Parts: sequence; structure tokens; C-alpha cells
Amino acid sequence: MEEVAKPRSPRAVARMDKITEAASQEIIEHGFDGLSVSDIAAAAGMSVGGIYRYITSKGDLLVMVCKGIYDGVREQLGEIAAGEGSFEERLRAAIDVYLRECEAKRTQIAMVYREYRRLPEDAQRFFMQREQAIADVFADLVRAGAKSGAFRPVDASVLSFDIVLLGHLPAFKGWALRGVVSSEELRREQIQLIMGRLVPA
Repeated sequence: MEEVAKPRSPRAVARMDKITEAASQEIIEHGFDGLSVSDIAAAAGMSVGGIYRYITSKGDLLVMVCKGIYDGVREQLGEIAAGEGSFEERLRAAIDVYLRECEAKRTQIAMVYREYRRLPEDAQRFFMQREQAIADVFADLVRAGAKSGAFRPVDASVLSFDIVLLGHLPAFKGWALRGVVSSEELRREQIQLIMGRLVPA
């Protein structure tokens, strides 16, 4: 499947955002099988023909939603990792940003797990590569911190995916967490769980 063409003008970008938002809501509520291009067009304030100016098939809508989940997150984390502060401060800040983003996109993350098998192979690879790139930022910070003596020696690759999976917790177990712990408290506990493994007492 070919990559969905990226619009260039601000107006086209805004329309793509509307289409992606509408498609995300439709897939979350009705599943991919129940996805209706006409409903998406109505929600986005466009005609069906207008929608097909940005996609070639209904499957492109699922790809757009999945690819938008981590949009810009890797870049944010990279800036934090390359910034000022101790290794501990930078890792805490990077984890916090990632967890906040996952909390905001928890319904989309749950949807990706549910519909993942319907994605074409190139889109599956893209999503895996995006997660790998995020994990790599955490792993590089952990390795550098361990090398400097700021962190205990650990398997940075495993720990980095522990962080990735912690971000998905609200998507999987939001029902169990609701009313038990606030989002802020959950992030604090999750960050402390990771840092407790790394920072010498």
C-alpha cells in the first residue's frame, strides 16, 4: 500500500487533521468494519468526493489514524534527551512527556491494538519503527547514565520497552484505574518505578 500523500498547504493540513480526527472517532466507536466514509465526510464537514482527494481507499483512514498517534513525540523526547540537566532529570522529563501523550491518546492506542492486523504490512512496520525509535531515546539515556555512574547497570533495551508499555496501561486498564488513582498520581508512580530501578539509594 502506498504512503498517504502528505498535504502541503495549511488548508490541506487542517483538512487532513479533521479527517483523521473523524476517522479515529468512527473506528473507536464502530470498529473498522463499521467505518463509513460518508459519516467521516459529514463529521469533517466535507463531501465524500472531498475525502477521496486525500485517500485512495477506506484502509488509508486506518493508516492515517495509526500514524498520527505518536506524531512528533520522538522529536520531543530527542530534544529533552539532548538538553540540559542531569541524566536523571532528563529521563524523568522524557518519561513524563511520553506518559502524558499516551494518556491523551489512550483510546487511539487501544484501537490500534484491536485493529492492528488490518493494517497493511508497511503501516505495521511504520508503527513498530515509531515505537522502536521512542524506546531508543529512553535506552540511549539509560545507557549514557549508566556509563557515567548516575544509573545502575541494567538491560537498557528491556527497560526502555518497560517504559513504552507503562504508557499503554491507561489504554488497557483504564477501567481498573478510574476512581482509584489520578492521572498525575499514576505518572508519578510509574516514573518512580523506573527511576527506583536505576538510581542508587
